[in-house]
Amino acid sequence: MCGIAGFWEFEKAASPEKIKSMCQAIQHRGPDAQGFFLDRKLALGHRRLSILDLSEGANQPFTSPCGNFHLVFNGEIFNFQEFYPELKHKGFSFTTTSDTEVLLYLLMEYGASVLSRLNGFFAFALWDAKANRLLLARDRYGVKPLFISNSADGFYFASEPKALFAGGLKKELEESQIDELMFYRYVSGENTIFSGIKRLLPGHLIELEGGPEKASVKRWYNLAEAAQNHEKIKDPVAWYRETFTDSVKLRMIADVKVGTLLSGGLDSSSVLYAQHQQGFKELSSWNVMFKGFKHDESTIAEKFSNELNIEFNGIDFADDSQTELLLDAIRMNDEPIVHYTDSVLLGLCRKAKEKVTVLLSGEGADEILGGYVRYKPHDGQMRYNLLKIIRFIPDKYLNNPRLLKMKRYFETNNLDFQLLTNANDIYLPDFEKIGVQTANLLPAYRIQMLEEAKRLYPKNPYRQLLYLEQHTHLQSLNDKNDRTSMGASIECREPFQDFRLVDGVASLSDTYFDSKGKGKWLLMNSIGKSLPDYIKTHPKIGMAMPWDEYILNNPTFRNHLESMHKSEFFQYSFLKYLDIQGLVSKFKENPKENYGFMKQLFFNSLWHELTFNPKG
Repeated sequence: MCGIAGFWEFEKAASPEKIKSMCQAIQHRGPDAQGFFLDRKLALGHRRLSILDLSEGANQPFTSPCGNFHLVFNGEIFNFQEFYPELKHKGFSFTTTSDTEVLLYLLMEYGASVLSRLNGFFAFALWDAKANRLLLARDRYGVKPLFISNSADGFYFASEPKALFAGGLKKELEESQIDELMFYRYVSGENTIFSGIKRLLPGHLIELEGGPEKASVKRWYNLAEAAQNHEKIKDPVAWYRETFTDSVKLRMIADVKVGTLLSGGLDSSSVLYAQHQQGFKELSSWNVMFKGFKHDESTIAEKFSNELNIEFNGIDFADDSQTELLLDAIRMNDEPIVHYTDSVLLGLCRKAKEKVTVLLSGEGADEILGGYVRYKPHDGQMRYNLLKIIRFIPDKYLNNPRLLKMKRYFETNNLDFQLLTNANDIYLPDFEKIGVQTANLLPAYRIQMLEEAKRLYPKNPYRQLLYLEQHTHLQSLNDKNDRTSMGASIECREPFQDFRLVDGVASLSDTYFDSKGKGKWLLMNSIGKSLPDYIKTHPKIGMAMPWDEYILNNPTFRNHLESMHKSEFFQYSFLKYLDIQGLVSKFKENPKENYGFMKQLFFNSLWHELTFNPKG
C-alpha cells in the first residue's frame, strides 16, 4: 500500500521539485520510503508503506532489468506468487519477493490483458520509455484511488487530489456538482467536487502514447459481463464458504502484523472467524466503542474476540477528542466526507498503527450480498406494493422516525428514482420543503449504472439495487476506508471484495437472495453457520454517531453552526437562495426532525472552510 503521483507535461522538462512536492503531500500514504523517476517531460513519484519484502530493493519506482519499463504501484496483488513458475519459464528472474516485481514483469509480457488475472486492489502507472507510452489502471471495485487531470500544462495523476494541488493545479470548486453532492451526499462516477479533476473509474485504464494529449480510456472490467460469462456454480453455499475462506487467507499475506476491524456484526465477525479457523496467530481485533450510546456494539465484539482468544482493542473516543479527529478527517479526505464516521475510524487506525500495519475489514458484504435494512422494500413485489401505501398515511399516525423517512422515500412514486435514492438521507420532499424547486438530481453515471443493472436483472429491482450500490455507494465507502486507514499509514484489505466472490455472487439466481432477518443469505448459511447465535440474531445497527448532539454541544462545532451562514459555500447553485439562519434556528428548536438536511449543510460548509479558507 502506497501513494503514487506523476505528470507528463507538454513543454517543460520534468521538474524534480514538482514531483517531490506532490509526493510530500501524500507522505502519510507511505512514510517508509520515497522514490522518483524523471524522463524528459515525464515524472513518476512514489511513497512507500512497506508490507511485502521490507528491503530497500522493493522500493519504487521499480525499473525493469533492461531499463526501459518503470512502475509506480499502489495496492496489493494477493495472488502474485502463483505467477512465479510462469514468469520464470519465460526467462524472468527475481531480485525481490515483492508483488511489485511480479506486476512489472506481467505487464511487460502481457500488457493490460493480464489485469483480468490479478486478484487484488491496485492503482498503478507504467512508463514504457521506448514506446513513449504511459499506462494507468485501477482495480475492479475502486478500492484504491486514482485521480487524474488534463490541464493546460499536461497530464497529471495522483492517489489523492492534494498531491495534484501540490503539483500546481488550481483548487476550485465545480459548481455543477453541488446538486448531486447535496442530494446524494457525494459526487459519483468520474466526476469530483473539484474543477478539472476526475477519477479514473474502477475497472478502467487510460493509455497515453506519444504525448500527454493523446489519451484513450478503456473499461477493462464489467461486472455485468463477468456475471453473464461466469460458469455455473453447482453448490453456492459450499462454494461461498470455500472461496471466502481463501480470500481471507490471501489477504493475510504480509511481512508485517495484521489486525481486523471488528464491529461485532456478521461481516467483520466472519472475517475474524475465518482468520482464526485457519490457524493464523498474533491476531488482534479493533473496535470503536460508544459507551452509553445505543449504537455501541463493543460488548459483542469483545465477547467474540475473547472466545477466540484474540486480543481485543476497544477504543472510546471522548467528546473532546472529536473536534480534532473530525477536522483531521476532513483535511485527509480532500472531498467532503460522506458517512460521518471518518473521524473515529481515523482515530482507531491511529491507535491500531501502534501494533499493526494492515487491517482487514468487512466492507462490501452489504452491497454485494444484500444486507441493509433499506433494501428490504424492494425484495418482492407484494411487499413493495404494501409499503407504498405508507405515502397516503398522515404523519400524525407515523410516530416512528424510520416510518416517516420511508414515507418521504415513497412519495416519489417512481421505482427507478427510488432505487437511485435508496442510500439517501434526504429525499425530494425535503428539497421541496426548504424551497428548492430546480436541481439536477439525475446524474448521468448513476443513470448509466441503473440501466446496466436493469439489463442484467430485468425483472428484479432488488438485484438491480445491489448492482447500482456496488458502483455508487460502495465506492464512497471504499474511499472512506482508504483515506482513514492511509491517513494513519495503515493498509485496509476487504476480503468480501475478492473478484471471485463478487463475480460469482452476481451470477447466481435470485434464489440465493433473501432480505429476511439480517439478509445476506449466502453468508448467513455458510460462514454464519459457525458463528454464535448472539452475533447471528443481533439486530443490524451499523456505525453511527450522535452528531446532532455534538453539533449543538461541542463548542467548536456550535461556533461553526452559528456562523456558517457566512460561508462562501452557500454562494453556489441553489444554496444561494436558502435561508441558512432560518434553517439553523429550526434545527436548534427541533434537532431530530431537522437533522437530515442540517447535517449536509453543516459538514459541507465546514469542509469548504477547511479546504478553501484554512486558518493557521
